[in-house]
Amino acid sequence: MKLLIAEDDPFFRRILEQLLGSEFEISAAVDGNMAWSMLKQEDGPNLAILDWVMPGMTGPEVCRLVRTTPQVAAAYLILLTDKNSAADIAAGLRAGADDYLTKPFDPGELRARVGMARRIVELQADLATQVSAGEIAANSRQPASSQSA
Repeated sequence: MKLLIAEDDPFFRRILEQLLGSEFEISAAVDGNMAWSMLKQEDGPNLAILDWVMPGMTGPEVCRLVRTTPQVAAAYLILLTDKNSAADIAAGLRAGADDYLTKPFDPGELRARVGMARRIVELQADLATQVSAGEIAANSRQPASSQSA
C-alpha cells in the first residue's frame, strides 16, 4: 500500500520513513503543494501523514482540498503536528483529517494508528469492489429492454 509522508523537517521525515518503510511503499513530500500534487495523481497514495506547518499549503489546507475533490476524497489523512491544544485538534479534524497525532509521538502508537488506517483503506477498497461486482451482476440480470414495433 502506498503511504505519503508530507513533512518538511528532514529529521521527522527520516524517522517516519524508517518506522513505516518496511510495511508501506513510501512517497515523501517536503511541502504541502507537493503533497497535494502526489495525492491527486491517478495512482496516488490513499493514505497520508501530513505535517500541519509546511511551506506552500498547510496540512489542514491539503485536507480541505482532498475532501472537496471527489477522485481523492476517500484518502485517509493523518495530521502529525506539535499543535496539541483541543482547539487545534478540533480544527484539524474539521479540516478533514481522519486522525491526529502530536509530536513527539510514540512509535508504537504511530504504528497502531497507521495500521488502523490501513485496515480502513483496505475495507473501503473491498467494499468498492463488492459494490462494483454487485452492480455488474445486477445489470447482467436485467431483462433486455423491449423495443416497440
